[in-house]
Amino acid sequence: MTKQETVSTSKHFSDAGLELIEQAVRDISFGSLTLVVQDSKVIQIEKLEKIRICEQQPKAAGKTATKATAGAALRTRILQSVSGMEYGKVAIQIQSGQIMQVERTEKYRVGKFTGLHGDGI
Repeated sequence: MTKQETVSTSKHFSDAGLELIEQAVRDISFGSLTLVVQDSKVIQIEKLEKIRICEQQPKAAGKTATKATAGAALRTRILQSVSGMEYGKVAIQIQSGQIMQVERTEKYRVGKFTGLHGDGI
């Protein structure tokens, strides 16, 4: 991990938290993982696993061959997704044991708005 990644990791979550996310992604064949960010920290992980009855589970042999490379790429992608986010969610969609999509939904907290005539909204 680079020095900048270490700084980002400590800001958003610990190495143990990042390891927990990686393990959850590896365990899911079909489903999603949602990271909830509040005050620039990942405070919650929501894991939704789907079980496909008519599909065979992906073989673990293919996953272990590139485990180190995939782990580093996953850490980098997660850190990029939560970087600069104060409030929001990052949803990781998984199909056949592979990450298919990463969605970032950022929320902004705003103070009082002032209307056209100086009144509050």
